[in-house]
This record gives sequence, C-alpha cells and structure tokens, in this order.
Amino acid sequence: MKIKDLSFEKTQSYDPYNERAKANGMVTEWVARNEWGNAIAFGYTKAECMKDARRQCR
Repeated sequence: MKIKDLSFEKTQSYDPYNERAKANGMVTEWVARNEWGNAIAFGYTKAECMKDARRQCR
C-alpha cells in the first residue's frame, strides 16, 4: 500500500468537551482510508493524518 492509494476525508463530530472543539462544539478530524474503505490513519489536521499514514505504509 502506498500513500497515493489512500483517500483522505475530513469528518466533523460534536464533542463540546474536547479541547480542540470550536465555539459550536464541533471537532474536525482527518481520516485516511484504503481502497476497501477501511480507516487506517487519523489526525486532527491533514498533516497529522499524513504523518500517521506514512507510518502505516512502511
């Protein structure tokens, strides 16, 4: 599996107690998915998600 084979998507969830929550309580997270749709890497920013995905692809 290579980085170019992954798709990155931005998700939002409601978590008012998270320290990264915005004023309305929404938290944005990034997810990297493989060709079967399984989530393999996560991060609060796209850069964090890419870093985690690089570790998974080695």
